[in-house]
Amino acid sequence: MENWEEKVKKLSQLLGIQLYYYDTRGKKIEASLSTLLSLLRAMGIEDFSEKGLEERIAEKEREKNSLFPPVIVTKERKLRFGPFSSPKVVLMVKGEKGEQWEEEFNTEEHSFLEWEFPSSMEWGYYELTFLLGEKEYPVFLVFSPGSCFLPSHKIWGIQVPVFALATKRSQGIGDWQDLLLIEDKLKRAGGEFLGVLPLHLTENHSPYGISPYLPLDRLLWNPIYLPLEEVVSFMGYEEGKNYLSQLFPCFSAFPPDKEIDYDGVWSLKQKFLRQLFHLFWKKRNEDSRFSELESFFQEERIRWASFFYAFSEDQGLNWKNWPPSYRYKEKKAIEDYIQAHREKVLYYAYLQWLMEKFLSSGSYLGFDLPVGASAMGSECFLEENCFAFKASLGAPPDDFAPAGQNWGFPPLFPEKERENGYRHFIALIRKNMQFARYLRVDHILGWQRLYWIPEGNEAREGAYVNNFLSDLLGIAALESMRNKVTVIGEDLGTVDPLLKDSLQEFKVLSTRVFYFEKDAEGFPLSPSDYPPLSLATFNTHDLPPLVSFWEGEDILLRKTVGMYSEEEAQIYWRERKEFKEKVLQKLSQWGLWKEGENLEEALLHFLTLTPSLIKVVGLSDVLGEKRMINLPGTIDQYPNWRIRFFIQETDMEEALCRIGEIIKGGE
Repeated sequence: MENWEEKVKKLSQLLGIQLYYYDTRGKKIEASLSTLLSLLRAMGIEDFSEKGLEERIAEKEREKNSLFPPVIVTKERKLRFGPFSSPKVVLMVKGEKGEQWEEEFNTEEHSFLEWEFPSSMEWGYYELTFLLGEKEYPVFLVFSPGSCFLPSHKIWGIQVPVFALATKRSQGIGDWQDLLLIEDKLKRAGGEFLGVLPLHLTENHSPYGISPYLPLDRLLWNPIYLPLEEVVSFMGYEEGKNYLSQLFPCFSAFPPDKEIDYDGVWSLKQKFLRQLFHLFWKKRNEDSRFSELESFFQEERIRWASFFYAFSEDQGLNWKNWPPSYRYKEKKAIEDYIQAHREKVLYYAYLQWLMEKFLSSGSYLGFDLPVGASAMGSECFLEENCFAFKASLGAPPDDFAPAGQNWGFPPLFPEKERENGYRHFIALIRKNMQFARYLRVDHILGWQRLYWIPEGNEAREGAYVNNFLSDLLGIAALESMRNKVTVIGEDLGTVDPLLKDSLQEFKVLSTRVFYFEKDAEGFPLSPSDYPPLSLATFNTHDLPPLVSFWEGEDILLRKTVGMYSEEEAQIYWRERKEFKEKVLQKLSQWGLWKEGENLEEALLHFLTLTPSLIKVVGLSDVLGEKRMINLPGTIDQYPNWRIRFFIQETDMEEALCRIGEIIKGGE
C-alpha cells in the first residue's frame, strides 16, 4: 500500500513533475516534498487528502490509457488505434482547406484498426472524429514532415541587439532603420544571417519592463523600434513632418554615449505616434490605407490585444484587478468598449500594423522566441487557462548564476497546452516565422522540460516539469517547412542527451558556444567535433564578449555586484586561467596561432574550420567591445539591456568584410 507521500510523488509524476535532476556538475538534486506540493497547487490540485489524491491519480491514468489522445503529432502515414469493443468504427477527417475523408472499419475480427492516410493528404493540421455507436471522440492530428527547413549552403552572420545600436541619426535607442543599415553592411560582406534579440512588445519601463526576454506578448511587436522619420515618410503627411521637426531636438537628451532611458525615449516616441495616428484618424474617410488598418484590426488576436492595452491605460496592466466583465473576457462588454473607444483602441492596432510593415522589409533576419511572457501582459490575459500563475520559470544554479535564476514569468502548463491542441504554441511559431528566415528558440530545453519555481520560493527550490518534446518539434518542423525558416535551438545549460538527439533528428540546429565546448580534460573541442547541424559562435547575450572573457572581466564584474565571494572569484579565476592555457595550446597545435599573433583572428579561423551550417559573431566581438549587454541574475546592479554601441559605418563595414574574408577563405 502506498502511503500519502508516495501518492503525492505518483501524482506529481503523472502530471510531469520530475522527482529529481542532475545539475551541470553531475550532482543529483531531489525535489523536496514541499516543492512537489506547491507545484501541484500551481497546476490546480486542491484536495490533498488520501481520497483526493487517489481520485486524481485514477483520473490521470484513465486519460493516459485513453483510446483517443487529444492530439497526435506524427510524420508517419499510418496510425493504429485500439483495442475496441465496438464492432464498427467510423472515422471522419477534415483538413484546413475543407478537404474531407470518411472511412469505416470493421473491428469484429481485429480489435485494432489501422488507418493509412490517403495519398492526397498533405502535411498539415486535421480534425479527426471517431464514431463508436452514438459517441464521438475528437482527435487533433498534426501531420508533420518530421524535419525542419535547412539552407542549401553554409552561411555566416552576426548577432545584434537592436536596442544597442547607436548611429548618427540616433533617436535614443536603436531602431529598425539602424538595423537595416547593419544588414546592408552585412550583405556587402557576404553575410546571410542577421540575428536579433527579441523584438516583442515590452512595457519599456525600467527596471523590470525593459528585458526583451520578458515580453508582454510574444505575438506582438515593440513599437519603440519604429524609426520615426521613416514612419512619417510612409504616412506622407506634411503635418507629420512638422510634428517630427519639433520633436527631434528633444532626442538630444539621449546621446549615444549614455545608457538607454527607456521611459524617456518611449514617452517621446509615443507622443509623436499618437499625434500621427490622430491625424490618420481624422483623414480616415479620405486615406485608403485606413481600410487596410481596419481589415488588420479584424483579426481576433489583434482586436483583443488592442482592447487590452487601451483598457489598461485607465485600469493598469494588472488585469486580475479589472472589473469582472472585463477580467473574465465577456465578449459583449469588450466589444461595447471597442465601439465606445474606437480611436483609442485602434491606436494600438496601428502600432502593430506599422511594425509589420517595417518587419517585412528585412532579408536575412533571425528572430528570437523567448521562453515566456509577463504575467501582466496580453498574452497571459488572453491565454489565461494555459498558464500556471502560482509558479515562475527559471533555471537551477550553475557556474554563471550560482543562486539559480528566477525569470519572473509564469510557465505554460504542458498538459493544458496539449488539451487545447497546441493552438497557442502553433500561433507563436507561425507568427515568429512570418518575417524571419531563421528562428532561434530561446531555452529550447523548455520544449523537453521546464524548471518551475513555486511562488515565494528561491530559484534553487524548483523542479523540472516534463513537456511534450516530440509534439512540439513536429509542429515546429511543419511550420518551418511551410515558411522556409531554419530553426535554431538554444540548447545550453543542464541538457538531457535525449534533447540533443531529438534536435538532430528533426534538423533543428544546436547552439555550440566555444566557451562550453570542451572535452573530458577541459580542452576545447576540435573544430571537426562540432556537428554540421549546428550554429557555432563564441558567446550569447548572457555571456561576456571575447575580450572580456579572455581578460576575466566578467568574473570581476560578478564579484563587484556581489554574485561571487572573494573565494569563489579566485576559484573561477584559476579555472579561467587554466582554460585559456588549454585554448592557446590547442590553437597552436591546430596551426591557428603563434605567440604574438592576433588571438581573435585565430578564433575566427577556428570558427571557419567547424562544419557548422551557420557561423555567428556577436556585435560586441565585431566592435571589440568588452561590455556585457546582460548580466544574468541581476536587475539593477548592472545596466542590463541599456548598453549602447556607437556604430561608425566605415569601421563597421571594414570589420564585417574582414570577418567575411576569413570565414569564406577557410571554407
